[in-house]
Amino acid sequence: MAAVRSICCHCESRCGVLVELDDEGRPAAVTGDPSHPISRGFLCPRGRAAVDYYEDPRRLRVPLRRRGARGEGRWEEISWEAALDEVAAKLLAISEESGPEAVAYLNGTLFAGDGWFGNRLLHKLGSPNCGGAGLMCGGPQFAAGALTFGFASAFPEVVPGLTETVVVWGQHPAASAPMYWALIRQAQRAGAKLVVVDSRPTIESRHADLWLQPRPGTDAALALALVNLVIDEGLVDEDFVGRWARGLDELAARASEYPPERAAELTGVPAARIREAAALYAGRRPAALSSGTPNGQGRNALNLERSLQILIALTGNFERPGGNHLFGPLPEVGSEVTHDAFGEVPPEQRRKRLGADRFRLHGEGVELLSEAATRVWFGIEYPITRRSLGIAHPPSIFEAISSGDPYQVRALLLSHHNAVGAYSGSAAAVRALTDPKLELLVVHDLRLNPTSMLADIVLPAASWMEKPFMWSSGWGNLVATGHRVVAPAGERRSDYEFCRDLGRRLGQEWPDRVEDVYDEWLRPSGRSFAELLDSEQPWLPGTDQRRRHEQLDPSGEPLGFGTPSGQVELSSTVLAQLGYDPLPSYEPRTSQPEPDFPLYLMTGGTRIDATHQDHRQVPSLRARHPDPQLEIDPDLAAAHDIAAGDWVEIETEHGSIRQRATFTPDLGTDRVSAERWWYPERDGPTPSLFGYPEANVNAVTSCNLDACDPAYGALPYRIASCRIRREPDQG
Repeated sequence: MAAVRSICCHCESRCGVLVELDDEGRPAAVTGDPSHPISRGFLCPRGRAAVDYYEDPRRLRVPLRRRGARGEGRWEEISWEAALDEVAAKLLAISEESGPEAVAYLNGTLFAGDGWFGNRLLHKLGSPNCGGAGLMCGGPQFAAGALTFGFASAFPEVVPGLTETVVVWGQHPAASAPMYWALIRQAQRAGAKLVVVDSRPTIESRHADLWLQPRPGTDAALALALVNLVIDEGLVDEDFVGRWARGLDELAARASEYPPERAAELTGVPAARIREAAALYAGRRPAALSSGTPNGQGRNALNLERSLQILIALTGNFERPGGNHLFGPLPEVGSEVTHDAFGEVPPEQRRKRLGADRFRLHGEGVELLSEAATRVWFGIEYPITRRSLGIAHPPSIFEAISSGDPYQVRALLLSHHNAVGAYSGSAAAVRALTDPKLELLVVHDLRLNPTSMLADIVLPAASWMEKPFMWSSGWGNLVATGHRVVAPAGERRSDYEFCRDLGRRLGQEWPDRVEDVYDEWLRPSGRSFAELLDSEQPWLPGTDQRRRHEQLDPSGEPLGFGTPSGQVELSSTVLAQLGYDPLPSYEPRTSQPEPDFPLYLMTGGTRIDATHQDHRQVPSLRARHPDPQLEIDPDLAAAHDIAAGDWVEIETEHGSIRQRATFTPDLGTDRVSAERWWYPERDGPTPSLFGYPEANVNAVTSCNLDACDPAYGALPYRIASCRIRREPDQG
């Protein structure tokens, strides 16, 4: 059988694959590509199930127009041309009557190379209201890096035999980044120590030399205690900090409020273990630190991530081989960040970005950060990634739809984004998407889901096998390409084709093919997409920007950092200018367990057989994990007469869902952990919406804007309160 070299896009790892085709040219099997420089032949269960994913009979093949009420499940087939004509006419009318800001766009996490062109579409329309999954994923980490180092976060660079310590904070790389986890294990075998910080016991904590288990939502207090110890015990890299950082005295005063003994009271982590963690991280260098989205910190999200980035700087692990490295933009390769037309939105329109008046890092903040970063990063206008900064706040979009405050959003476009299942407090999303004041809801996706069931127009999307691939995110030192494996089945169109064809109807100029865009991105490198794709090694290493702060500008002075001060900002000038606390701090939980709801409710543990909401619809993967699972300590289960495998009702003040109990020793008797974004369980039409309300934990959580991070807007995932009981009926 013939084999096509491509890139699996089932998660952000984007492993190299070889797709074997049968005699009819259909995908028959997928194996790992041993020549890929990162994955080296590895393939996880999602990759191995890629053919099943592609062949899923529930995938959409033709455009659909709603008949009857939203959510009723009555559709009629419509041509792409008629659908796009209808959508374009409505968008132009809304833009003329209410301004382009009345149109919003939300993007999910399909990791194909053309998954972000909707931002360009909206920006060219003149709307600032683009947002999506970045806010609730790595967004706070990216924002913390921009505030501290002047670009994104400093990424771990584990080098077996060189790295002495690895800290994994609130991250589950065994499931979410398997190649990184393999590297960590290799480093351990070469003598590195592993420190894991996680409120849940995980594979990583079982392999750790030291495991810190903070109470849910208290990670920021723990991180500040480590900052305090590094400063107080003389573990600061004085050469680096003295030359390149600002704000150490102010930071020291703030961190002194969190001695290990106080942090132990706040977090439940013994003071001796906090001291041991500080000694391992700051005393065994180089040390690499990585974080995930630990326990959905809400108001403390930026506090935590700022503290972690500061730890990297204080200890001299920044830009130290085997520590953490700042990947800047590649001057020789463009990306969806550099070509998303962000700067084409007039300033008066950018000021209308929903949520940016409240969460000011997305308004004036991104302007300040980008202006400073441009000086260091090759003069690129707005180099700060707009996946995570300068985005509209999704719950604020839902609020604007429902209330008309500060203005009415009349149309919403969604790409690969099950908004109903994705956001905490999903009832608000349902209210907004079924509100008659939302005159147009368009969904471009692979299949019907709880959100697309509410749409006016549903358009069938191509999967990663059905389109060419190039990944250039605007940071990193590798550009990867992959062949289109097969032509799109039915009437599916790629993200680029959807945006191009709609954009042209809106009077915008778009190149004919996505390959033409990739050629434009690659032009500074002197390569073409076809040339790179068909080369023996279809990956382009970018210029290593290591220690760029030491390089000299035309005047002979060091470039410094892309912050307003040109230094590593331990105390943020941008946060101060925006009226926020310039130093990281810790706010006590806003939703402490109460007598009626005595347990901490964590949500969102990652599994290797599913990415966020995706893959649960694939029969072969669903068979591996047929039911949503509630992690529960055996002692807590015994107190509630719950046996392993029992259905358990999980109740919050907002309602209840059910998941099956799975015993997790050492989880703790004050908490449970429920799986996230779960569906489908039932039929699609309302009120079922594929059964998401009975199993998806976001159906029973809140998205109170007051509980979001005050500067960034990070959502309050994983810090709810609940009670549990064994369901009497175990059918």
